[in-house]
Amino acid sequence: MNLGDLIKNKREELNISQRKLAKISNIDCAELSRIESNKRKKPNVIFLKSIASNLDLSLEKLMLLAGYNQADINWSSSKDNSVKNYQSKLENYQKFYFDILENIESKRKNAFACKGVLADLIEQIENEKISNEKILENLKEIIKMIRPNLEKFDLTNYNFK
Repeated sequence: MNLGDLIKNKREELNISQRKLAKISNIDCAELSRIESNKRKKPNVIFLKSIASNLDLSLEKLMLLAGYNQADINWSSSKDNSVKNYQSKLENYQKFYFDILENIESKRKNAFACKGVLADLIEQIENEKISNEKILENLKEIIKMIRPNLEKFDLTNYNFK
């Protein structure tokens, strides 16, 4: 069975006129006529989605009969494919990207600060200008400084589904 016949048969089975289906599907009546008579080879997915919804037909089946490939079908069948949804996902990834960059920069600055404290400590040890207690105190302080660099980045603020 071809696309036009499937739509026409289902429409007639439900006792819906072509004009009424066109109206409730927000499609021009002439366009619906072209689809049903198979003059429109690859109808717009938006039209197919509306027809499928109003006739309780599978959008996937209509798209296959219309000649759409599997990638098109998978995208159109997704419940999550609105422009608004993709915009939201893009904003989420953008926020994630900038937050990661900020986190890396913060850890880099912290690492340089630790390097400076260690360099000072080494210099003091080499010049024998520091007691063992002071060395231990400085090392404990360096451990406190470096600890944030060892923490994992928190992904709970991002929705990657």
